[in-house]
Amino acid sequence: NGRVVGVLTADGTAIDADKVISDIGARETVDRLLPHDHGQQAWVDTIRSLGSNICHFTLFLGFSGDIEAAGATKSNHWLYPTGETDAVWTDVFHDTPPAMFVSFASLKDPAHDPGPDQKHAGEIIAWAHWSTVERWATLAPGERGDDYQEFKQQAESALFEQFKKYFPRLAELVVFREVATPLATAAITGHTKGAFYGLDVTPQRLMSDALRMQTPIKGLYLTGQDVVSPGIPGALWGGLLCATSIDPKMLKHLGG
Repeated sequence: NGRVVGVLTADGTAIDADKVISDIGARETVDRLLPHDHGQQAWVDTIRSLGSNICHFTLFLGFSGDIEAAGATKSNHWLYPTGETDAVWTDVFHDTPPAMFVSFASLKDPAHDPGPDQKHAGEIIAWAHWSTVERWATLAPGERGDDYQEFKQQAESALFEQFKKYFPRLAELVVFREVATPLATAAITGHTKGAFYGLDVTPQRLMSDALRMQTPIKGLYLTGQDVVSPGIPGALWGGLLCATSIDPKMLKHLGG
């Protein structure tokens, strides 16, 4: 009848609800949450026409030693090797060394006990294009072959070499490292094409009426970064705006 009645999970469990708020992403919502007979094909087609944002590689690092003395801090580090803004939005195999995000999670965790060996964890994130991994996307992890393992090794080496340039003393304390490609992001988070920032930021996306909080299906709401802008602030505002679209009285709590 054109309205929400609940959610049916993969194991067949039915959850009755007259309102459903989807925070999994706009495209993921229309591709995975809707039944085939939703009756809103034009809306679905519009969302599917919007491109995906960037994806990323992550290099996980394990340290043994006094990482603070070697230069690690509780701050996030955004490292840009060039002021050319187009150049930094490239993947790890581009001629330009990648821009990187570096963080040391264990230093931020007050419950972390480094022990006598001073064990710590860190991570490096670098932007990527889905095209770098697309040829393996339809294969199961155990079926991607030696060329995929070689590809991962190249990515790991490229990121670690760049890390060494910024943190040479920290690099000497690394005892473990493992790289995750955009395929891991897609598999673990469910983001289409590993696009952890959701939909691409284009004029088409920003002007689209399809990304309103209240969808054409009565009782189905979109929230999160896709209805505002990528990242944590966009996701926060997406949640606030979605809440006020359901209950306008919420505005008084926001100073409106």
